[in-house]
Amino acid sequence: MSGPSGLTSGLAFLPNWMNDAKDAVAFDALLSAWVRASGWKSAGVLWPVDGKPAVATVVRPDGTTEPTAPPPELAEPLRVLRGGSQTVVWQLPGTCGRLYTLLHPLGRPAGVIWAERAGPDAWTDADRNYLLLSARLIERSPALAARVGPLVDADRLQQRLADAALIAGRMAHDFDNVLTGIIGFADLTVPLVPANSQPAKFVSEISKVGQRGITFTQQLHQLSRAAQVKPQPGTPSAVVTKEETRLRPNMPSGLQLVTDFPPGLPAVGMEAGPLGVVLGHLIENATDASPPNGRVVVTGRTVELSAADTRTYLGRLAPGGYVEIAVQDYGTGIKPEVRAKLFAEPFYTTKVRHRGLGLAVAYRTLHAHGGGIRFEPPADLGTTVRVVIPPAAARPPAAAATTHTPRAAVASYPGV
Repeated sequence: MSGPSGLTSGLAFLPNWMNDAKDAVAFDALLSAWVRASGWKSAGVLWPVDGKPAVATVVRPDGTTEPTAPPPELAEPLRVLRGGSQTVVWQLPGTCGRLYTLLHPLGRPAGVIWAERAGPDAWTDADRNYLLLSARLIERSPALAARVGPLVDADRLQQRLADAALIAGRMAHDFDNVLTGIIGFADLTVPLVPANSQPAKFVSEISKVGQRGITFTQQLHQLSRAAQVKPQPGTPSAVVTKEETRLRPNMPSGLQLVTDFPPGLPAVGMEAGPLGVVLGHLIENATDASPPNGRVVVTGRTVELSAADTRTYLGRLAPGGYVEIAVQDYGTGIKPEVRAKLFAEPFYTTKVRHRGLGLAVAYRTLHAHGGGIRFEPPADLGTTVRVVIPPAAARPPAAAATTHTPRAAVASYPGV
């Protein structure tokens, strides 16, 4: 800022970020007003578009916007920020340089925000703290939500799913009893009617409907039990093989399921049962999205996540080592309007006869085991989903002792 008066006017402006905003234009208008109030030369915001870094807007005090390329030095400030620094200054000839910090919209890709000002005065600690405070407000603002799509509050999502899971468990037990009676009496009726007759076909359909109901109540049970921590070691490659055997009869004709798990990949701190539920849902979604003779690739590797990396996942992660399992299909991809609703609207689904429980179960299970999930930014073809789970040697802490931190459900662009 240009001095105490700039700091005072800048702080006075910050509550405006929390005002209601109905369209994306409001974000540019607020950003421009923020630059004027702060006394800066310009400011810019950048986040991924189609998996590549793109400048959302660069504004100047007169309100003009500049669609321009990312700053040429961007990679180096991002490297420093990813290393744990909260802010970084990039020196520029004739100015005090650009001041950078990360921007983490809830449930969206991580981005970056920077400011420039004229004059030789160096950025002070007060300037740095002001930019950090501004970033925390901007990333939660209705204006940014209008610009990038619905924001996911991980704490609220977890609470909503926990409430739904309690109801689901009670309903599932009662429905199991009803469906067992329907299926049982249908089976008893089969020998009493002529084979291949119309009544026999009706009874057969009743039994099939009952079986579909059982499949649904099994998902309700999974949602109810998903928060139970079972950190006994599970082997991802063995679980994927088992899930392929289960799903193969319903896969599209000629579909290839390719797996790549390196020798020595650590076991994860999640029992084979819940691990199979998580990976089974993801693989089933990928195969459903694949055309005949298509391909689904499931890979595993170890990764080291920084604090900035953990914010690109939806879940309960701390910096450290994880086992990453990626499921990639080569279908038509997820439409933007559908992608915007994933996790932002629990139980959202586009599938006939589905209730959107698969991702909800996967998320609750991963959350309970200290893991996370994210959808990669859109690619030219298909969808990639990544989950990370602590290795078996690193048992997650009890969920009740953890302070939940909002996490993003989609990957950040390279460098963020």
